[in-house]
Parts: sequence; structure tokens; C-alpha cells
Amino acid sequence: MLEFRDRAGQLVRTAQQIASLRGAVQEAAVLAQSSATLIETGYDNWNNGITFYTLTIEVPISVYAELDETRTSIEKSIHRRVSELTRTEAGVSITEVVISPELADDVSSNDETSGEQAEAPPLFWAPGHFRLFITHVSAMKNAAHSVKVALAPYQIAGFVAHDDIEPTKEWQAEIESALRTMDTLIAIITPEFMESKWCNQEVGIAIGRGKLVVPIRVGADPHGFLGKYQALTIEKSATVNDIAREIFDIVVKHHQSYARMADALVERLAQSSSFDMAKRTMTLIEQVPNMNHDQVARLVRTIDENLQVEKAFGVPERIKSIIGRLGQPDAS
Repeated sequence: MLEFRDRAGQLVRTAQQIASLRGAVQEAAVLAQSSATLIETGYDNWNNGITFYTLTIEVPISVYAELDETRTSIEKSIHRRVSELTRTEAGVSITEVVISPELADDVSSNDETSGEQAEAPPLFWAPGHFRLFITHVSAMKNAAHSVKVALAPYQIAGFVAHDDIEPTKEWQAEIESALRTMDTLIAIITPEFMESKWCNQEVGIAIGRGKLVVPIRVGADPHGFLGKYQALTIEKSATVNDIAREIFDIVVKHHQSYARMADALVERLAQSSSFDMAKRTMTLIEQVPNMNHDQVARLVRTIDENLQVEKAFGVPERIKSIIGRLGQPDAS
């Protein structure tokens, strides 16, 4: 068993799952993007001795900036949650939780020729999910919302501007942030789509960033640069769940998107809250054509870190089968 001071990551992951299940969305998002450390801050001889710790939680600068006036209340909420998790631990006590920003790199040490800098995902993206931007004309907002909802079981977070932009936020800045941090874009192509300057600009940004673009043909053909992409044609009898499955089948296998999809699915397995969820997630993971060493190692660790994975019938064996298929037997 790990020493208490080495269990910060486990505590935070467990607290994240509980916060998510209880509807504490912002708290769960903060925990999902954090790096946690337990720091020993004191000792008391009372009652056979008790060691005091502070749980420090580092988050990306952009996440820290968004917390603003809510930081203190979130710190207190996380403290209550981890105190509940450790109440049966003898001889230890977490006295406070401190959220701090990750320190920026020294500008003078950066390579001037380095490429695009990674941006921390905004809080409107569900943590640990594949990020899918859905561009559409306003008449299709209900259809876009339905597709977004249907994609959730695949660990795909859809961004639909009408759903995801808070009324108090500058809408254009939020859309730009979503475009900078998306993994793939789908475009719902209707006859009015070509006339929308916003939709065309969103597609252009995705193409310029080298992201996969998936046109969905709804009464019109892809135009301009979109014409080079194979469009997804929707049959009249297709349900929104059928559409979601077709989108997943594309992004899980395409060379521009499968690596990020693998990240999301392995995270979904790690967070499995039932045997059934673990088995269903494995079925999705088995569609991924390849994984890197880190992804395979994370996949293996889920067996040790989550009883829902370890005890789910056939799941550990299926993980071993994937490792054998990928030729990475030493990933653990």
C-alpha cells in the first residue's frame, strides 16, 4: 500500500468522481485538470500521534484565472470531500486545501522557433473527453444539441455555442477558445450553411490547424475546401444515436483523431463506476487502431487502480489481448 503522502493523486481522482456524480461541475473540472501533492506541515503527540498535511492542487493558469472569487469556496468544498475520504485513516489529518496556478516557463528559456503553444482546455469542455466542435446555422441548433447529447456515451464532449457559452461571457472569445482547443470539427451542411460567414470561418480555422473536419450532409453538399472531405450522408430513417455512432466510428479510426480518442476512452475506463460501464468502454477501446506506450501503460494501471475494471468479467483479459495486438507486452 502507498504511503499516505503518496496518495494525493488517488484522493483527487476519487474526489473528482464524487464531485461529478453530485453535480459539482466546476469542482470536478478543476480536480480533473490538477496536479496534487500532500505536504507534511506538522505533528502532534496527542492520541498516539497525528501528522498534519496540506493538499496542494496546481492547475493550469487559464483555469486558475477563471476561478476568481470562487476559488476559496472550491478549496473548502474539496477539503470537506477529502476529509470525508480520509476519516478512517489513523494518525493523519489534511488541514487545508490550497489551489495554485502552475508557474509559467521563463520566457528567456523558450525556443524562439517553437511552434504553437498548448492551451489549457476551458471549463466548458468536460474533463477527460474528446473535444468536438459542432458548427451549424441557427436553424439547426436543436439538431446540434441532440447530436451533442448522443455523443456523451462515447466520451465525446460536443461544443454547441447555444448550449455552452455563458450569457456573461463574450461569445466571440468563447468560440475562439473552443476552436483553439478542439480535437475535431463536424459541420452540419444545410443549404444555408454556405451563406454563413461564421460557419465558414470556423471550418477554415479547423482546416488551418490541421484538425479532422467531418461534413454531415443535410440537404446540401460540402463546398470550397470542405469538398475534399468525405461527407457523412444521413439516411432519413437514421436516429440521432445512429448519427452519433457514425461520428464515433470516424474519429476513433482516422489518423488525425484516433490518438486523442484513445486518451479519452482510457480515461473513461479509469473512471468506470460500474462493471457494465467498464465492459462497454472496453468495447469502444477495442475499436482504436493503435496506442502509444503511455496510453497502454495507463490502460494496464486501470486494473490495479479501479475495482470496477479489475472485477468486471473478461475486462482484464481483454486489456491483455489489446496489449498483445499492439505488440507492447512490457507496457506495465
